Amino acid sequence: MAIRTLVLTVCTAGLGLWMLGPATEPALDPLISASVKSGDLDYTVSNMENGTACLITRGKRISARSREIMPGSDCQDVWPGLTAAHTWTQNDDGTVALTDSGGEAILTLGLGDGVDFESLEPANAVLAFNALN
Repeated sequence: MAIRTLVLTVCTAGLGLWMLGPATEPALDPLISASVKSGDLDYTVSNMENGTACLITRGKRISARSREIMPGSDCQDVWPGLTAAHTWTQNDDGTVALTDSGGEAILTLGLGDGVDFESLEPANAVLAFNALN
């Protein structure tokens, strides 16, 4: 009987210490962690007149309405000056302004008909933006 009491006491004490011990954070699951979006969003930019296309990545937030963008080097063939685009700014009227590092507008986009965005200004730009992610 004394041995039973001793074993029960040791088990109870061990369980109590185990429950009061420091909690460890679970290791990150690489599959679940990789599925969490970072905020970056890739767009295919297509010139409907000359049939060229490139990728632009809308990256990290730089203000409440603006994000950094990174155009691919082949975007120069899609629209002159597009490779200089630095900022994606969401305007209150629903339009998006793509500007260079000096704040000069390169393109103004609006919600598209069958595409995510289409170019509004300049008037001679016939571009379509479609999100990939």
